[in-house]
Amino acid sequence: MALGKLSSLGIGSNVLNYDTIEKLRKADEGTQVAPIDKKIEQNVEKQTQLVDLMSGVREMKSHTSKLGDYSTYLGRSHNVIGDAVKATIGDGVPIQDIKLDIDSLAQSDINEVGTKFAERDSVFSQKDATLRFYTKGKFYEIGIKAGMTLEEVAQLITDKTNTEVIGTIMKTGGANPYQLMINSKETGEHNRIYFGETLNGNTLKSGNLDLKNDDFTLTLTDKKGGSKTLSIELQTSTESKSNDNAKALKEAIINAIAADSDLQELLESGEINIGLGESGDNLIINDKRGYSVQVGGAKSTQMGFKITNSNDNRESSDLITTQKVQAGKLEGTITIGTVPLDLATLTHRNNSSYQNAKVIAEAIDNIAGLHSHATDDGKIVINSDTGEVNISANNDEKSKKALEALGNLKQGVAMDYVRTQNDLFKIKNIQRAQDAIFSYNGIRMQRPTNTIDDIATGISIELLSTTEPGRPAIINVTNDSESIIESVTKFVESYNQLSMKVDELTRYDEDTRIAGVFNGDSSVRMIRPALNKILTFHMGGGIDKYSLVKYGISVNEKGVMSLDASKLRTEVNNDPEGTRDFFYGKMTTREFREVQIDGVFAMLDKELAKFVDGSNSRLKLLEESLTREDKRLKEDRKRAISMLDTRYDLMAQRFAAYDSQISRTNNAFNSVQMMIDQSVAKK
Repeated sequence: MALGKLSSLGIGSNVLNYDTIEKLRKADEGTQVAPIDKKIEQNVEKQTQLVDLMSGVREMKSHTSKLGDYSTYLGRSHNVIGDAVKATIGDGVPIQDIKLDIDSLAQSDINEVGTKFAERDSVFSQKDATLRFYTKGKFYEIGIKAGMTLEEVAQLITDKTNTEVIGTIMKTGGANPYQLMINSKETGEHNRIYFGETLNGNTLKSGNLDLKNDDFTLTLTDKKGGSKTLSIELQTSTESKSNDNAKALKEAIINAIAADSDLQELLESGEINIGLGESGDNLIINDKRGYSVQVGGAKSTQMGFKITNSNDNRESSDLITTQKVQAGKLEGTITIGTVPLDLATLTHRNNSSYQNAKVIAEAIDNIAGLHSHATDDGKIVINSDTGEVNISANNDEKSKKALEALGNLKQGVAMDYVRTQNDLFKIKNIQRAQDAIFSYNGIRMQRPTNTIDDIATGISIELLSTTEPGRPAIINVTNDSESIIESVTKFVESYNQLSMKVDELTRYDEDTRIAGVFNGDSSVRMIRPALNKILTFHMGGGIDKYSLVKYGISVNEKGVMSLDASKLRTEVNNDPEGTRDFFYGKMTTREFREVQIDGVFAMLDKELAKFVDGSNSRLKLLEESLTREDKRLKEDRKRAISMLDTRYDLMAQRFAAYDSQISRTNNAFNSVQMMIDQSVAKK
C-alpha cells in the first residue's frame, strides 16, 4: 500500500485491523488482477512457443531455399584417376571425363657456378669480373668487384635483376662446401637464363618461310675454337603463324648444328643453346662460353634478326675500352703485361686526344699477344689472345695520374668473358627452364606453369608428374549428388520437427479439453495446409510422372515423413536434369511465351516465406500482435494494482478513524461501567 501500516490499527476495536484489509484486498486481486496475470502468462507462453515455431519454419526454409535454388544443381564433384594431377572443379562445369597426357612439367632454370668456396664470406674473386646473361627479354651485365664475398655476389645478382634471377648459396659438402647457384624465380621456357653471348631475334613473320642455299646463315665457334658458318634450310606453309615459324626455325637450326660433328657436342652439353622468346614467336641463339654469335644471309631480317652479332647487344665486347684520353704531353710509366710504357716519350705537348690515343695504342699493339687501336673520339681499345691483360703503374705520383690521363685506365687483371667463364664461373646448367607440355582430351598444349586454369572456365588443374604413354590421368567430373541428398535428408528432419510442433500448438483434446496455445490462431493453423501441398505435388504423368515417392520420400498415417536415401541417390545420379526440374522447376511455353514452373521445393519455399519473410509475414504480424498485447496487459495490471493501492490506502485511513472513535467510546463506556461497578459494590 501507499501508506505505511499503522501499528495501532485495530487496538481500539480489535476488529478493524490489517488482517481484515489484506483479506479484502486478496479477494479483489483475485477478481481484478489474477485474470490479467493469467493472460500475461498465456501471452508469454505464446511468445516463447512462437519463437520456437519461427525458428523451425526458418530451419525448414533454409533447406527448401537451397533445394529450390538453381545453383544447387550446378554443384560438381570430381574424382582423379592417377597421381599425376590435382584438380579444382567449379560449379556449372559440364559433366565429363577429362584425359591428360603429360609429356613434361614446367621447370625453373637452375645453374651452378663451378668454383667452390670454404665459407659464405670467402672472397669470390681476386680480379674484377663481369657476369653476363639474358633472360625474359633483358640483357644483364653484373660487375663483380675484386674482393667481394660469395654472399655479396649472390645478393648482387638478386638485387640487379629485381629478383627475376635469384642468387643463392648451397652447402654441398667437401673441403670447399659452398657453391653459388643462379636460378630463375619462375618456371617456363621464357625464364631460361642464357649466360655468355646471346642473340635475341625479333618476332618472325607469319606465312611461308622458304630458306635455301645461303638465305640465312649462322656463324658459331666450334669446340676447337674455329669459326663455323651453317646454312639453315627451312620450308613452312602459307598458313603458318609466327609461333609456328619460330618453332620450325628453332628445330631447323638445332638440326643443322647437330649435323656438324664439331658443334654437336656443344649443343648436347648446353654450351650452345637455341630457345624461344617469352611470346614464343622469336628466336634466341646463345653461346654460354662467351663467343660471338652471328647471323647473315639475305633473309636474316625476315627471320627476325635486325641485329646480326651478339656483341652488338652490349656496349662493347672488347676486353678494355678506356674513356677519352687527355690531350697534350702525358707523363708517368705504366706497365701493360710485362712491358713498361713511358708516356713522356710517346706523347707531345701539341698532341690531340686522338693523337695520344693512337700512339699509345700502337705501342700496346706491338706487345706480343695484345691487340689495340684508337677510336675516333680518342679512346683506347685493348684485347688479348689469352683473354686477359695485367695493367699496373709505377709507384710514383706521375704514374698514378697517368692511369687517369689514359681515360681512367684501371690497374689489375682484366679478363674477357670467355676466360672468366673458363677460370671462374664454370657455369653448369643443372635444370633447364621449360614449359609444361601436355594433351588435354587429345589437344596438345603448352603452358609456362604447372597450374593450368585457362583452358575451360571453372577448371583448375595442377600438374604433378608426367604420365606413361597410353595411361593418361583422368578427371571424372560428376554432379554433386551428395550435397543434394544431404539437403533432402535435413529437409525431412526439419519437416518432421515442424509438423510435430504445429500439431502440438494447434491441437485440441476433446476428452481432456486441453488445447494448444495457438489452437484458435489461423496464422499458425495455416502452416499445416502449406506443408501438405508438398505431399500432392507432381510433374508430368504416366511413367514420366515425378513425385516425392519417386525420390524415396513418403509420409505415414501419423504424418511422419521418411526418406529412402538409396532410392533418392539412384534417382539423383541417374536423372540429374529430371531431379533439377522437379525440385527447382523448369521453363515451359504457355500461350506462345516462356514461363517458369516452380518445382516442389521452390513452391514450398515460397509458401514458407509467407510465414517468416518480411515485416508483413503472418508469423511476424502475430509476433507484433503478441508484443502489443503483452504491453497492454502489463499496463492494465499496473492500473488495477494502482486502483487497489488507492482503495485500500483510503480504507486503512478510514479504519484508523473508526478504530479511534470505537476506542474513545470503549474508554467512555469503561469509565461508566467502573462507576456502576463501584456504586454496586458500596450497596
